[in-house]
Amino acid sequence: MLSPIKQRRLAFSFGVVGAISFWLPDLVVHIATGRNFDSPHARVITVLMPLTFLFAYLVCRGLAARRDFDWAGAAMLLGAWLTAGLFMTLAATASGGGFAGPDGVPGGLLLTVLCIFPPITLMFATYDGGGLALLAVTIGALLFWAVQSGEIRPPFRRPPK
Repeated sequence: MLSPIKQRRLAFSFGVVGAISFWLPDLVVHIATGRNFDSPHARVITVLMPLTFLFAYLVCRGLAARRDFDWAGAAMLLGAWLTAGLFMTLAATASGGGFAGPDGVPGGLLLTVLCIFPPITLMFATYDGGGLALLAVTIGALLFWAVQSGEIRPPFRRPPK
């Protein structure tokens, strides 16, 4: 059994990994394209963001199992949602918005703080190009949790006797 301090430290670590693994492809594509970001780039990040998150989750799930920590996926998902504003602001900075926009740092900080509210986060992520990826990861995680907990039985599993 882990102490509460170690549990919080692991949850924070997994949250950071979830945030970086989810938002890093978005940030890299925005920096690489600058002002030329368009729909093919949005399609690329829609595929890359969930894939990198899934890969990181599979690695973290193994680490969490060795430490008897059951909430690695939830911590990673929470990290992706809570840091969305910061990463989207950094991505927008590459194209002249965000911290480089007319409002500068105050405008960038406002966007970062507003993304604490999930509806605003989803709206800004859609504008950023990663809204579908954020929905896919969130709904996928909720479905995975429901199947794992037994709340939803997949059609290919036989009912218990």
